Amino acid sequence: MKVQDVMGCSFPAWYDKFKKCSIKSLVMPLTPEVLTYLQDDGTLVLPEGSQPEMTYERGPMPEEPTQDWDHCETSGCVVEGPKLEDFTNKIRDAIAKLGGSVFPKLNWSAPKDASWIAFNNSLRCSTPGDVFLLLKSSSFVTHDLTGPFKDCDDSSEADSYVDYCLVLRKWMDINPAYEFRCFVRDKELVGISQRDVSQSYSCIGGDHNNIRSDIISFWRENIENRFPLQSYVFDVYRPAKDRVLLLDFNPFGETTDGLLFSWSEMCQSEDEGQGLSRIIEDEISEMRIEDTEDSNMLHYNERNLTDSNRQTPPRDALPEFRFISDATGVQPSPYMHYGLPVDIRDLSTGQDPHKLMDFLQMKIQNEADESSEDEEVPS
Repeated sequence: MKVQDVMGCSFPAWYDKFKKCSIKSLVMPLTPEVLTYLQDDGTLVLPEGSQPEMTYERGPMPEEPTQDWDHCETSGCVVEGPKLEDFTNKIRDAIAKLGGSVFPKLNWSAPKDASWIAFNNSLRCSTPGDVFLLLKSSSFVTHDLTGPFKDCDDSSEADSYVDYCLVLRKWMDINPAYEFRCFVRDKELVGISQRDVSQSYSCIGGDHNNIRSDIISFWRENIENRFPLQSYVFDVYRPAKDRVLLLDFNPFGETTDGLLFSWSEMCQSEDEGQGLSRIIEDEISEMRIEDTEDSNMLHYNERNLTDSNRQTPPRDALPEFRFISDATGVQPSPYMHYGLPVDIRDLSTGQDPHKLMDFLQMKIQNEADESSEDEEVPS
């Protein structure tokens, strides 16, 4: 993966060309002040005026109040938010133009890992404060701002300057059962994966031939000869037959989640004989095989992951389509652990052995203290 591959998937680089088949969006360049605010790793304080002021109705006051709350002095340090009035107003105007609710992201990533911090547990934003809260709380956004080229082979030669933008997309209620990730290698669509791997959706299995056919047609008509990269990943939403919507482009490499594919098999060439050229002669052949073996869903990696293709000569190959056929094949949500305290995450994953050692020492000390207290109890 090269730096130019990452830059080619930056939202401002492709949206104007494909906006007719994508979701309506507005792009706003980040000012130096906003960029500094997002990169600051200090206290999370929202910019002034980014949230509507809350009004409260006071109940009836007692006849003889014991304390004058209007003159009560508060102690402690009050942290004031940055003054980003102009940019905050631009966000507010953009939200209004897009119907009152938006989905925020930067050049590459959306703050999906930060939905836990939002009041609605969603990426749906209706105020500038909602947008700032998600962006400031997201590790994905931090990756965009600090290391977008870290997985590139030529990262040492990369120009560190990037024109960062805030992207606000018109909010759309998307059923995750109809989201798919598609993999293009060397100008060939080689793989399609269910996007949400934390659930199994029965609607996919019964309609997978039509889903694949619609995605192939959409790619050939709208993307194949228009997107400049040789290899890339794109996400689509296919809510009904003959209706496909482009959601995003991603680099073809390990910085992008392969979902039901591994990047080792994705990067194998056809000459090695184990690539993604496992296809069928035609749709009729596939349906005949499925009927003879009780819908015979191949189990990938001994899980109930459906590989909808068969081994045949790789001419006019259909992309391999993988989806989860029942609940035994589901995987944990990739975003769930981001809502846990960092110390608990480090202990559970072993990322910080010093914390584990401290925890074990504390446990041993507590047990020793309890043992000594038991010995001191008179008989």
